[in-house]
Amino acid sequence: MPVLTADRTPDQLVAELERLVEVDWPTVWAGVPEDEEKRSQWCTGFGWRPLWFEAGLRVRTALGGRLYLASATPGGPVTRIDHTVWSARARDTDENAHVTNLTEARWTASLTALRGLLGNPAWNGTWDTPGFPELPVPGAWPDARWRAEYQDPHRVAMWRFRVPQAPVFELRATLGATARRGPVPANARIELVCHDPDHAESRRQARHG
Repeated sequence: MPVLTADRTPDQLVAELERLVEVDWPTVWAGVPEDEEKRSQWCTGFGWRPLWFEAGLRVRTALGGRLYLASATPGGPVTRIDHTVWSARARDTDENAHVTNLTEARWTASLTALRGLLGNPAWNGTWDTPGFPELPVPGAWPDARWRAEYQDPHRVAMWRFRVPQAPVFELRATLGATARRGPVPANARIELVCHDPDHAESRRQARHG
């Protein structure tokens, strides 16, 4: 049987997001303090417990979830927050189809739950859906040929809001079942990502400038 390495229920996902929606986002995007004592106080203000700092800060939330606050440099701006909702690893390639089915079922449940809180996404589709969006993530996102060959990412839904500095929310599912050398045991993951909208806009302008 596949090994579950993260298993947050749809209700737990909504509960975490309800708290995230209410945080002071300008303070988050401004960056995590470098000083350890100030960093601890900073986290307390959000109801987080700092875990460790490495290319960004890992924290534990009051509800038991774990967040990764990505930052290119210590004390630098936070560009996104990652929360792993669910992940499963196949023991061998024979379990890949089962892992895919489990991922699809959890994706549907998670997306339905988020619709109840955020409304319908601005975009929702699979790797082969026309009009695949430009995602506001650091580094080049796989192009259409990569997505067609590796189904990476497998599914994506995005929400955008007009509130200043409100995150661009992304729900993403990856299967991790293929690589350049061929099929590998699936390492599937569903993540909720909160992107800094200013960082996203600067990337969009750079691409089309």
